[in-house]
Amino acid sequence: FQYLTGFGNEFSSEDARCPGALPIHQNNPQKCPYGLYAEQLSGTSFTAPRSRNRRSWLYRIRPSVVHNPFVPIKRVSRLDYKWDAVAPTPNQVS
Repeated sequence: FQYLTGFGNEFSSEDARCPGALPIHQNNPQKCPYGLYAEQLSGTSFTAPRSRNRRSWLYRIRPSVVHNPFVPIKRVSRLDYKWDAVAPTPNQVS
């Protein structure tokens, strides 16, 4: 078996094609290896105790905020929501 390194259910994995891409002993370095961007994705409320805080650090080639705007898909759905007259947008608000 091949296991991921980590302790307390916190794991790290690295692409074998980019050795040294994960920063050692830190999460958010001032300058990431290979010119990557560090982003944190939190899975818990900011009021959770530190011991229960669940988060993921992602190191991306491009920041997630530079994606193209989302567009609605025209399809027939059996779901009906009628929450509001205007559909919410998942795009970044400026």
